[in-house]
Amino acid sequence: MIKELKVYVAGKVRKDSSFGTHHWRDDFLTKLEELSGIKLENLDPVKNGDHYKNPEYIFGLSVHLISRADVVIVYLTDDISVGGSQEILIGKYFKKPVVGLAPIGGKFNMATREYMGKTIKNFKDPFVFTTCDVVCSDIQGVARTLKSLDKIKPKDLTIIDKLAAKARLKE
Repeated sequence: MIKELKVYVAGKVRKDSSFGTHHWRDDFLTKLEELSGIKLENLDPVKNGDHYKNPEYIFGLSVHLISRADVVIVYLTDDISVGGSQEILIGKYFKKPVVGLAPIGGKFNMATREYMGKTIKNFKDPFVFTTCDVVCSDIQGVARTLKSLDKIKPKDLTIIDKLAAKARLKE
């Protein structure tokens, strides 16, 4: 059984996000610890002082922390920024398991979505569901996934070439 994990949680940083605080990751991981029974170390790039005046440092720190993580969890709120999608791909670069949390009813995991005049039932965002190793609709699903993390074979960046080649064959 997994006893401890280093976790990088990707998601909104600004306090005016849907969470209303900069440090929402602490509460999120505390709840995940309770639900999973696993000790979680928060590799949080927000907690590293005032280096946020330097964009390259911010990027480099995030990349470094993802490289150290046992798992990347991406909280896919409707107001997530471009950084979250980049952090998914950085996780794939380092061959890390990436767990997406895409609440049902949010823009990444909808009951229905209109696309080019057609209604798609049970819509799953293709960029999220293709690049994440597991996508959960609630925190309980994330906790269950963490308990069986050792059974996940993480996707890596080769998925991009594989799916591009598959699409070329259908042209």
